[in-house]
Amino acid sequence: MAVTHNKTNAPRQSAGTASSLAIAGAVVTTIANFAIAYLVSRDSAEVAGVFFIATAIITILGNSASLGTMTGLVYFMPGHLADEGAGPRPLITMALRPVVIASSMLAILLVVAANPLAQLVAADRVDQVTDLLRILALTVIPWALTVSSLGATRGLGSHTPTVMVSQVVRPGLQIIALGALLLTGTPPVWAIGVAWAAPVFIGAALAFVYLGRLGGWESRVGEKTSSNEFWSYTRPRAFSAALQVALERIDVVLVGAFVGLNAAGVYGALTRFITAGNFLMYSVAQAVSPGLRRAIANENWTKARHTLQKATGWLVLIAWPYFIAVSLKPEPLARLLSADYVSDASILGLLALGMMFSALSGPIELTLLMLGRSTLALVGVATAIVTDVVLLIVLTPSLGLAGAAIAWSVSVAIQNLINAWFVRRETEPRADHPLIAPSMRAVTAGAIAAVAVVPVALVTPQSFVGLVIVGLVGGVLTLGLALATRDRLAIRELLPG
Repeated sequence: MAVTHNKTNAPRQSAGTASSLAIAGAVVTTIANFAIAYLVSRDSAEVAGVFFIATAIITILGNSASLGTMTGLVYFMPGHLADEGAGPRPLITMALRPVVIASSMLAILLVVAANPLAQLVAADRVDQVTDLLRILALTVIPWALTVSSLGATRGLGSHTPTVMVSQVVRPGLQIIALGALLLTGTPPVWAIGVAWAAPVFIGAALAFVYLGRLGGWESRVGEKTSSNEFWSYTRPRAFSAALQVALERIDVVLVGAFVGLNAAGVYGALTRFITAGNFLMYSVAQAVSPGLRRAIANENWTKARHTLQKATGWLVLIAWPYFIAVSLKPEPLARLLSADYVSDASILGLLALGMMFSALSGPIELTLLMLGRSTLALVGVATAIVTDVVLLIVLTPSLGLAGAAIAWSVSVAIQNLINAWFVRRETEPRADHPLIAPSMRAVTAGAIAAVAVVPVALVTPQSFVGLVIVGLVGGVLTLGLALATRDRLAIRELLPG
């Protein structure tokens, strides 16, 4: 399928520009994750448990209701716009109609089932969890529409809306609202829900504004992509997207069910340090996916392999210093939230290992999706979530939160290995060399991270001062070594302009 230039109002961003935007936005999101975890956890681990369980359920439902359209729109938009007569509106409305229906049904279902669900996951504070779930149920619709709309803007060639809406405006407003509420007293749980929910609606409105500015509502004759073609690809992705979010969030819910709200609050707060790095990695992967899709669509396998390996090097360079610091300085990080969390801080090292392996695997799932193999991606994430749930059931009763951390890390590793095998199998007959994520770029980036962070982390104390020293010295050394090897790592492409 030939791909031509974008005929809408949006100038196409390069993978490097999109990745640099993603990194900047992810830094803001990282700060927001820390701030939200601190604000919610400062009074009571049980209240934090209520909040993290409820927001995890909303995140799972909201992303599930997007029906995989965020990936389908990125996949089909270049070919759709290659038709001289086709505007993006038919494709976008084809994607959004079922999302509105699905998200509305899930929102209603959550309102009805809030009480029995609360009894299942949080027996200690059923009424509070019920009230919070019913309030947050209203956000399922705007959440799903935001996810789908931002997928459309990436398909139209711009990563800026994703950064602004998902990584800056929405989390920024949530910090302001929660801070104004929680720093002035001890509000009821339902008020915390309202403060978290209101920015979700604002984010959805802003996503639609961006979509219009990029020409997303332009409608012309010559519709190219059929409904059957679109949904044949997207339907499996709908299931895998739902399972992927469940893999990232369900452990908090299950810890609450198996161990209690207090443990769920501790686990949910500590895993915010991991979620921040995970979001950073996913943001970079999202940024390079349109360029990767164009290279694959044009059967330019050399460029596709270069894009994949370049992105993997960036992921390792960005993620490994952070996760090494998290794994070697867990106690001061936990103490930033609450002194009560320090005894369980060691789980951060277990979780960080899983994320470091994920970074080394590169954006391999998105590569599989850009190859058009959404069903195979579903196999990978389904296997991972089954592994996670089984290991949670087996390990949590005896190992507690450490068991949950091991279960999650093992499942993440299995998913990446399965996806890597599928990508190699799919591309080996079609390209001179199969697409493989790790390369000398990734090895160089990993060596830089180890040299820059490990020594200083080992010789500094497990204190806030030690953490700051690791951050400053490790950051400067990482930047210096990256610039020294800028040609090998293609650092110039990450810099604005």
